[in-house]
Amino acid sequence: MPKSPSFARIREQVLQLTSAIPFGRLCTYQSMGEYLDVVPRHVAYILSQLEDNEKMVYPWHRVVGVDQSLGTLKRNPDGKTQADLLGEEEVLVSKNRVESAFDRIFIAAEQLPSGLSRQARPPDAPVSKQSRSRPRGNR
Repeated sequence: MPKSPSFARIREQVLQLTSAIPFGRLCTYQSMGEYLDVVPRHVAYILSQLEDNEKMVYPWHRVVGVDQSLGTLKRNPDGKTQADLLGEEEVLVSKNRVESAFDRIFIAAEQLPSGLSRQARPPDAPVSKQSRSRPRGNR
């Protein structure tokens, strides 16, 4: 359940971006986080907390770590793992990592046809020390 209006807004935006990831393509928590101006861990948390009915609607399995890892074992309500779902899209996974040519299947959040513009935190929003000192990458 959303904890605040800001959390609800971010959750909605994460789901909107996730919905826009095309079949056979992958985005990263980091790319989505940078686009939404949130910590990638927030994106991961939101996707990890999907209800079973949402897992069947949103292609959550198309979001992976910047290091191409799948992270902890996650399943759809039908029992299929993230690796199984990616395999159905011809994305090769081995030892919990994407083995397909990542540069070819990666799509940055800014390239997704989501209808969302790049987000920016309000000037008065709190920013963690960690995110202030972390350099921004391109994934």
